[in-house]
Amino acid sequence: MQIILNLCFEIEFYLKIAISCTIVQQVFYFLLNNVELNFLTEVLLYWFVGSISFYLLGILIEKGIKSNDILRDKLTARVKPVKKQAFPSFTLKGIITGEIKAFISALIILYLAPEVHRGNSLLLNLGWFLMRIVAADFCFYVAHWLLHKKFLLKIHLKHHEFRDSSSFVAGHKSLIEYIIVTITDVLPIFIFGYDITQICAWTVIGNAYNLEGHSSLSIFFIPSDFHDLHHSDFKGNYGIHGFWDRVFNTLNPPTKKPGIMFPVSLLEKRIIKSSISVADAPSD
Repeated sequence: MQIILNLCFEIEFYLKIAISCTIVQQVFYFLLNNVELNFLTEVLLYWFVGSISFYLLGILIEKGIKSNDILRDKLTARVKPVKKQAFPSFTLKGIITGEIKAFISALIILYLAPEVHRGNSLLLNLGWFLMRIVAADFCFYVAHWLLHKKFLLKIHLKHHEFRDSSSFVAGHKSLIEYIIVTITDVLPIFIFGYDITQICAWTVIGNAYNLEGHSSLSIFFIPSDFHDLHHSDFKGNYGIHGFWDRVFNTLNPPTKKPGIMFPVSLLEKRIIKSSISVADAPSD
């Protein structure tokens, strides 16, 4: 039973990403269906959507949700205590440098990747996003695992300056790591091709779960302290989520946060509670 629940726990995450991406893709399709986009406008759109969503979602989490004591306490996923740290502050130089990297990445990705037009078929887009998140998770797992090996570790240490975590730590990387992570994220695009509405939806939802995953909160996508444990212990939990860590036996078991937004965790809690009640019941 536990194996089945763990599998459902991981599938829930993948499905939530795929469904959310599909919904957002429909919005972009509605807005862009009758708009003629050349290569440069696609690059600008991809870069703009990624940058704006990154900052807006990060500020919403850090200045909106976390500033509310009730919400922060209710949504906090971190279980293992760590010493509080001062997080990196924004600087004009840092923002400009980050945006230059993001624009160059968008330019290279859309230049090299094959473009396809998939329209607004819900089933077709859902399937694309589901394959996309599973493949992206595998690519990220391999790259992240390698970054923890001795010959590449120095590249990754900047990101691990923080054992505690905050949304914008998601973007706190060395240039080389930024390139590696960007490549792993876009590899599935070269396999499946891209539609501009799909890639815009992906970058919005990708920013959402990446920022949430580094926030130590369980808001919508992140149902545990999975990535918090990676920062706390510096080992295990190399994937976006736990599926590939379970497959390759590198999982540092997370504490699942039950709630209406995480039905599998809620179901598991109830099953465990029922089992305990049955075990404690007096026998005749």
